[in-house]
Amino acid sequence: MKKTGFEIRVVIGTVFLVVLIYGLSTISLIGHRPPIIFITLWFAVLTTGAVFWYSIIGKRKKLKIFITITLLMFVIYGITELMCNRIYQEKVNNISVTDVDISNIDDGIYDGECDVDYIKAKVRVEVKDHQIVNIKLLKHVNERGESAEKIVDKMVEEQKIDVDAVSSATNSSIVIKKAVENALLKK
Repeated sequence: MKKTGFEIRVVIGTVFLVVLIYGLSTISLIGHRPPIIFITLWFAVLTTGAVFWYSIIGKRKKLKIFITITLLMFVIYGITELMCNRIYQEKVNNISVTDVDISNIDDGIYDGECDVDYIKAKVRVEVKDHQIVNIKLLKHVNERGESAEKIVDKMVEEQKIDVDAVSSATNSSIVIKKAVENALLKK
């Protein structure tokens, strides 16, 4: 059964609306993910909008060109997203957290950070009488790892860095622990 021009425009308009809503929903992730992901996504959103526009005004030749460009942009966006995710996961997997001998750390306040693109942590660690007395999380950029922030209390309580990760926030836990280690290893 052949679709009418109106039905095709409704389908294209619906696709554009869904893509636009998805694009807008990712705005809150800016700063969490590499910019190239958003650049490729928004090119895909814009070309989808062009497809919708050319379907309305009836420019079939330009419509075909923009459909091809749009499909290509979504492929590029998908590949970019997959590659960035793989690089991020490799960075997390390559983090090695070791306990620092607190008895060798002088009293003072130490700042440290760790950044694996999707997750970033910056901490301030206070050491007094060779004990961690406070860990302040100055910055924690994450997507779903906010629950990992309570790990700093466990580190102070147990007087060590390599405490158990917070379940459901493993990657954020690792990044926060590495930031604390980096702070204490600064001389």
